[in-house]
Amino acid sequence: MAAGATATALAASPSFAQNQPPVAPAPTVQAAMPGNVRVERLDGSILTIGIRQDGDRVELSSVIGLGRLMYMLDHDDALRVAVLYSQGPDFIGGILDADSWAPVLRTGRFPEIPQFVNPVGTIPPRREKPLVVAVQGKCQGAGHELFLAADIRVAASNTVFAQPEVTRGHFPAGGAPITFVREAGWANAMRYMLTGDEWGADEAYRMGLVQFVTPPGKQLDRAIEVARKISAAAPLGIRATMNSAHRALSEGQEAAYAALFPELAHLAQSDDHEEYFRAQREKRAPVFHGR
Repeated sequence: MAAGATATALAASPSFAQNQPPVAPAPTVQAAMPGNVRVERLDGSILTIGIRQDGDRVELSSVIGLGRLMYMLDHDDALRVAVLYSQGPDFIGGILDADSWAPVLRTGRFPEIPQFVNPVGTIPPRREKPLVVAVQGKCQGAGHELFLAADIRVAASNTVFAQPEVTRGHFPAGGAPITFVREAGWANAMRYMLTGDEWGADEAYRMGLVQFVTPPGKQLDRAIEVARKISAAAPLGIRATMNSAHRALSEGQEAAYAALFPELAHLAQSDDHEEYFRAQREKRAPVFHGR
């Protein structure tokens, strides 16, 4: 679904919230929404993105639309987490539409797009807020790479996964050689990427790709349940956690370790940190505002 991976562009300062350059305003839901996607705000802070996939082919415009929604998620302060799901019986079959992807396939480069965060995370900037995905039916090819790019994954028991590009004369260019290996281990990932074989939800759970397996039709409910827990947590802490993990992957463990305590010191000065202790004294649940 994208060009080859490049080094991430993380903030130079140990604190993600300091010295950030101004960014373009986030697009509205209407401006960001692809035609085959249903977008809603749940509880004011959860962005739900429902894909309607007609057939197995993935058009470039759909990927661009999802990328604009990822940008909106990161730049709308009211939003804390997103849930990606399918409106139909399948998630995404995952064959790239040859006509719409022709410029990318000719040049080997993904186009530069304003207000865009690549949905599979292979080129910077990368998403900074959490994404929970709920899948069922076919989750294959580019669809599986989109699934791998999420932070927490829920699958119905009837999900059928595959990464079959080698059987079609090409290879998984949306990041699976990196993300699949990272998530499942070398031999588990290669067993499926080098054969094109399918696997089910229980096997995905065994490999660590899926955190929850549900009966068919219950996967979205579970994903929203997880998203609500994330939304109730401190936004600054969530973002710092993701930033730290991304730094370890892109810059190495030593760089990530070096940034831990400076980041903690910064967050210790936040109102959210004080809110936790106020709530403890007042014997209530904390209400975090991300400041």
